[in-house]
Amino acid sequence: MSKLSIASYFPFRRIKIVKQTVTPEATGTHIQVQPDKRFQPICQGCGQKASGVHSWTQRKIRDLNLANARSWITCRYRKVFCARCQGIHIEDLELFHPYLRVTDRLALYVYQLCRVMTVSEVAQHLAVDWKTVKTLHLKFTRLSPTNREKSPKINNDTELEQNRLFYGRRHKQFDVLE
Repeated sequence: MSKLSIASYFPFRRIKIVKQTVTPEATGTHIQVQPDKRFQPICQGCGQKASGVHSWTQRKIRDLNLANARSWITCRYRKVFCARCQGIHIEDLELFHPYLRVTDRLALYVYQLCRVMTVSEVAQHLAVDWKTVKTLHLKFTRLSPTNREKSPKINNDTELEQNRLFYGRRHKQFDVLE
């Protein structure tokens, strides 16, 4: 008897799916992943191969929805010692940023939606907090100009421009996106 697999929806080379479950009412999915041990760990800080494994830990992160089901990934990953950085960093699995609780592809999707929808509409659509949406949106709008070239565009002629305005005694600031 064959089993259904969602492995094709996870094109990440450095991880392997250990377990997948779906809630009985099909409103949520839970996927457990871990690093593929065929690959030597890479430092998240500098991108070089790490010299040794310091410890193992895990994190629960939100991923893109699968149809109408919210997806959560429990990722078991390594903290590695990097000889180049002379520090302990998490392993780069090409799946998530070390300080965010969402996958990189969900962050990119939020950024794309924020270009055509308001923050509250995106938060309601994805069933996440509006503060999370705002944080993810600001992460992409503050990219350097060289990295912004790689960011998604609505069409080839349109690109966001950012101006920073300062006001008040304490130099409060806000960004104007044009």
